[in-house]
Amino acid sequence: FAGDFHATLNGKNAFKRINELINLPEEKTNDLPLKTWSAQDQLKIKNLKFTYQKGTEIGPVSLQVQGFKKIGIIGMSGSGKTSLINLLSGFLTPDQAQIELQGQETTTMNIPAWQRQMTYIPQEPYVFTKSLRENIAFYNPQASDDEIKQAIHIMGLDDLLNDLPNGLDTVIGRGKRVLSGGQSQRIALARAFLDPKRKIMIFDEPTAHLDIETEIDLKKRMMPLMQNKLVFFATHRLHWLKEMDYILVMDHGQLVEQGSYEQLQQNQGYFCKLMAGMRGENNDQ
Repeated sequence: FAGDFHATLNGKNAFKRINELINLPEEKTNDLPLKTWSAQDQLKIKNLKFTYQKGTEIGPVSLQVQGFKKIGIIGMSGSGKTSLINLLSGFLTPDQAQIELQGQETTTMNIPAWQRQMTYIPQEPYVFTKSLRENIAFYNPQASDDEIKQAIHIMGLDDLLNDLPNGLDTVIGRGKRVLSGGQSQRIALARAFLDPKRKIMIFDEPTAHLDIETEIDLKKRMMPLMQNKLVFFATHRLHWLKEMDYILVMDHGQLVEQGSYEQLQQNQGYFCKLMAGMRGENNDQ
């Protein structure tokens, strides 16, 4: 009875959320004819603002990015990291923004040509109720079995493949083969590895729910994927920050600081207080 009750409640809540999404106004899109992101390209954002229906505000955000960079986004829970990620991905439409992308003006990042060259990995990547082959080849359906197996090997999924009764043809996902959080993340990363043509990577705390041993192993496998890419990486794990070329510091929906790791340390501003707080240090010392 308890199981059925909770299943029914989950279904009602999901249905309510689906109706909310259906009734949302259609997101604005911009059909800019973008080319594949290169080392010379620039993204300039000025005075980007967004307000949720409940009144929570994000922004103003202003930043400028050129070429292949790893951009870290740091802040406490609720600081606006995921909202900024969703705005950069085009999943949310800002209330206002002056954006210049590859020399062209727009007011939103909801641009099909931008999203077609983007790899997005959230906290809990979605595993489709399909075969392991189809899950990994999501971005590149024409990939050969050899290419898929290479991605599996590089992401440390050989043991999973060997355990599956039908190999690549084994159906995984909801109600099928149960996967750990680490395995789901590795599948998402294998997808990214399998399509090197996508030059933009957007991560929303992809290791937030993993134990530290799994995270460190995945970090070794993730860093090579970020070479020659534009990367936006939201995280609350401090050990990632030294790997970033530039860092955006969020607090209560605002971009309060930005710069390299060394610059932010020298500034002795909110970033340093945030670092000390996350380490459990006494900020008064």
